[in-house]
Amino acid sequence: METIILKLGGSVVTQKQAGKPRLNKKAVLQIAKEIKFFVQRFPKAKIILLHGAGSFGHPLVYRYKILEKPLAGPRILGFSETICSTRKLANLLAEVFLAEKLPVVPIQASALDFSEFNRIGQMLKAGFIPMLGGDMGLEKNNKACVVSADKLAGLLAKAFNVSKIFFATDVDGAFEKFSTGKNAKPASFLNRKTLKNLIKKMSDKNNFCDVTGSMQGKLKEILKLSKKEIIIFNGLKSGKLIGALSGKTEGTRIVV
Repeated sequence: METIILKLGGSVVTQKQAGKPRLNKKAVLQIAKEIKFFVQRFPKAKIILLHGAGSFGHPLVYRYKILEKPLAGPRILGFSETICSTRKLANLLAEVFLAEKLPVVPIQASALDFSEFNRIGQMLKAGFIPMLGGDMGLEKNNKACVVSADKLAGLLAKAFNVSKIFFATDVDGAFEKFSTGKNAKPASFLNRKTLKNLIKKMSDKNNFCDVTGSMQGKLKEILKLSKKEIIIFNGLKSGKLIGALSGKTEGTRIVV
């Protein structure tokens, strides 16, 4: 099988609205079991695993106002604390995956040279599951930037010529408005034109402590891709992940 990219949203793997770092261990364990089942069923599958920062990253960026001005004083310490917090999340996730005998190797995105991905390629060939998460980066003039897992998905998809990207979120797919009513249904299929229209119409106000733009930000990153198929599904519902990976789409399918 070809290489696939699976991104686990911060709202899935953490208790995002807790306001402080808190792992959603029940959800992570369920995800680990479903990935294990998929790997056992398709042993030749290659997976690049990504995860959002959730409550381990977004509240700190807001608290220290890291993105507002060049790094100095308290913002330097806040920048360091945020990176350390995302590393803690990666290690906690890895512990759950390793307990399920999944050979996950956490890689620090803020320390990665994006001009080459040889390390990740070598890990895939050797049978590992490389895992990268949302992180912080430095730009010119000592300014901080967010290295989102959504952006990483696009970079890695291009680097490894990955045609399928899966986004596990806390909702059933891409809706025109958030939050959704009881009878609301997500878009079942989007192409480039309808995706552009949806982004324009979206009212994505329910993005508590989210420096990456929540669903709207995700869709904007997807719009930058070409010749890709993207599945957005609810990773908090048991069985949806294995269903999506197995080709039984329940959510929003996007072809750009």
